[in-house]
Amino acid sequence: MQNIFKSFLQTSSFSLKAEGSSMLPILHSEDVVYYRKTSFTKLNVNDIILIQKSKKLFTHRIIYTDDKKGGFLVTKGDNNPQSDGKIYSRQIMGKVIKAKRNGKEFDPNQIYLLQSSSYFQEIIIIKSLFEKKKIDFVFLKGLPLHLYSENTHPRRIYADCDVLVNKNDFQKAERILFKQGYKKQDSSLSMGQKSMKDKESELAYYKVINGFVVTFDLHLEVVFMMTQLGRLDSLYPQRLIDGLTEECLKTKGQVKIDNESFKILDTRYQILYLALHFFHHNYQGAFRLDFLDKVIRKSKPNGDLINQLIKSVKTYRLQNFVYPVFILLKKYYQTPIPQSFLISSGGN
Repeated sequence: MQNIFKSFLQTSSFSLKAEGSSMLPILHSEDVVYYRKTSFTKLNVNDIILIQKSKKLFTHRIIYTDDKKGGFLVTKGDNNPQSDGKIYSRQIMGKVIKAKRNGKEFDPNQIYLLQSSSYFQEIIIIKSLFEKKKIDFVFLKGLPLHLYSENTHPRRIYADCDVLVNKNDFQKAERILFKQGYKKQDSSLSMGQKSMKDKESELAYYKVINGFVVTFDLHLEVVFMMTQLGRLDSLYPQRLIDGLTEECLKTKGQVKIDNESFKILDTRYQILYLALHFFHHNYQGAFRLDFLDKVIRKSKPNGDLINQLIKSVKTYRLQNFVYPVFILLKKYYQTPIPQSFLISSGGN
């Protein structure tokens, strides 16, 4: 390792052979990865960098940047469940500029474009079939929302596409997925959790397309509780979950992406759902918070939207779930959230 660092200090670019599976499917073990020295201030979210931490070298993606002078980054392997914690300038060895596999060089970012392009075409197919069968559904999150909110393909692999489907149309939706070659995936955390479930609230279906796994999660309700064991009225009343689900389906809007129409959540419920989704993941994943910030900024929250958000938060008793999310947004992203909303959504 000392020889690697000595060599690195003497050159502006270098290459190393990848090891492990933390960056699958973008980087494979035995890939040759090329790096270039880059100023700390020029690094951005989604850049892939080489890091030295605790006497270890690893190549991971930036998922958060601290804009303050002398700040830090947070990185994470695409295939890892947890981040690497804070990474400082002195720990950054270089930025990935290209890679080589089986003798062929490629730009890792092109893999995202390939994956998201084929994923998007599959989403259009499934969407069209759902519409043809008059299925009542709405996209909760996923690639369509990203393309609409950011006007560009993502620089990361999208793991799944979440679709809220009216319970009465679920069997029709499932038959369509099976007919298109999808297989049902068991997403239970354990056999114990599986045996304790007394209802299905979310089901996953997957298919391999162009070497990438495409997954559709069909939601029968707006799921945000961590356990997903079933009815948990002592924690959150089922009637409120049912009411929120019905409202999300009833008030959905429609947007155009590449001349295709997509049903997405009404703005107020889109913001609330993404906040609840962040809660669902135990307030982890800076990219989730970053994306919520972008959605809020795109909506340009005015008085009417803020009043709608306040009303929905109180109606569905979401204060304790979403309040910490908006506090984090205000603190780390300076998201334009009026103080009146923070006060109204705080506590019961």
